[in-house]
Amino acid sequence: MMPKPPRPTGVTILAVLAILGAIALLFSGVVLLGLGVVIGTYAGSQLTNSLTTAGYSGLASLGAGTIALILIVLGAVVLILGILYLAVGVGFFGGKGWAWTLGIVVSIIGIILDIVQLAFGNVGSILGLIIGILIIYYLTRPHVKVFFGKAAPMGGGMPSQPMAPTGSMPMGSGPMGTGSTMSQGAKFCKSCGASLPAGATRCPNCGASV
Repeated sequence: MMPKPPRPTGVTILAVLAILGAIALLFSGVVLLGLGVVIGTYAGSQLTNSLTTAGYSGLASLGAGTIALILIVLGAVVLILGILYLAVGVGFFGGKGWAWTLGIVVSIIGIILDIVQLAFGNVGSILGLIIGILIIYYLTRPHVKVFFGKAAPMGGGMPSQPMAPTGSMPMGSGPMGTGSTMSQGAKFCKSCGASLPAGATRCPNCGASV
């Protein structure tokens, strides 16, 4: 199994930003949910009167219950986004493949929302649009995909040297020549080349004197 490559600096930065964004979204979601519950339970009539006095009669005509429901739904959506961003940040630190996929999906959703806001005249959303495109571009870089296990490493290690087959070692000029790498420390008969036992004075094969 190939060892996991080191985490790119850009991935670390995105992980930290995702976690910080998640904290902000979770806090905002809780506030919106709480505000919706308070308006729907306690401050319904006071809210509609305040909106009418402030000149927002159209918004006040929706009713406190509808406004509270909108805030609760919006708060729930923001909470879900916060959980997704938190998962992305934690997954980025660990180089999880699902975090890469989730990061792409969240970035695409953000791009779509920025385009919708831009179509309604929110010029400031163009910054978020550019950032979302850059994030997707960075996450699809080869070395980043390798870190998340979404691509194979390019140009692996050096190929191992093939082992020489047994019996292919160079031999000396004689029958079992003294130049053989296998004959170091052994004695052989000069006449027939047979192996001599230790301390022998004659060759056991041909009888020649050693």
